[in-house]
Amino acid sequence: MMYVHCTASVNIKQDQPIDVKAECKKVASSFVRRTDRFIQLGLLGVSGIKEQQVLDKNTAIFMVSGQGNLSVFNRLCQQRYVEKMPPKPVDFINSLSNTAGFYIAKYLELESKNLNLAQQGFVVENALLLADASLKTKQEKCILLGGVDEKVDASNSPYDYLDLPLNTPLGEGSNWMLLSADDDGAQAIVDIVPKQFNQQMLFAYIALLVSTSHVAFGQRVPNEVIDDIQRFFPYSLFEYSDKCDFYETNILYALNQFIEQQQGSLLFIDRFEEQYKIIIVKTT
Repeated sequence: MMYVHCTASVNIKQDQPIDVKAECKKVASSFVRRTDRFIQLGLLGVSGIKEQQVLDKNTAIFMVSGQGNLSVFNRLCQQRYVEKMPPKPVDFINSLSNTAGFYIAKYLELESKNLNLAQQGFVVENALLLADASLKTKQEKCILLGGVDEKVDASNSPYDYLDLPLNTPLGEGSNWMLLSADDDGAQAIVDIVPKQFNQQMLFAYIALLVSTSHVAFGQRVPNEVIDDIQRFFPYSLFEYSDKCDFYETNILYALNQFIEQQQGSLLFIDRFEEQYKIIIVKTT
């Protein structure tokens, strides 16, 4: 089992006026100069962990993202294809897949494994599966797992490639949880179901679950599926979407909010390309 020992979240809604660079200066002033918004979001998120707990230097970092460093990618395209110039050195360095992880490890004074996983759909679930395997096989003792996503540019018509209804509010955030196989002092247990389900299999699996108090849904789950699950299963709805606009890793925000605010167990149901995955969280 994976035990959650600490959580921290930075969540920014679509129209929320936050100066990320200025906020990052307050917690990590020496790291702002050569960083960009994506890296600064990551630092802001983990600063909440640093305030709560001293981490062992051998804690591994598993950082995930749905879209990656969008602002740097857009600047590189502008420099290369519009201005016909080589990319600026800082932008080129920050475009590397795990530059953000490097800065986060340096900020937290960590010296262990530092992984970066970016993909669309089930990126948080796959990271949890990897973390679970790493803890069970004792490759890692502690894992700091986090998701960082910048807001995508609505002018680029993102709703098709994100598989979202039109006019879905688009946000951004940096959400983290400290995981280990040790239950001493844990705030919650998190379990990721390895299987993917179609809709029929999903309902059959849910029917076998016991002692579940709450349910929450990823923002790609159709309303009719949500309505059917609430009609047939006696769970209280844990609503987080009024506080959180869409970004690929906002599932971690929902899990963290449940751990911080509720008692009981949460069944989180996510969807991508007509397949479903399940995360179960139980507070301790």
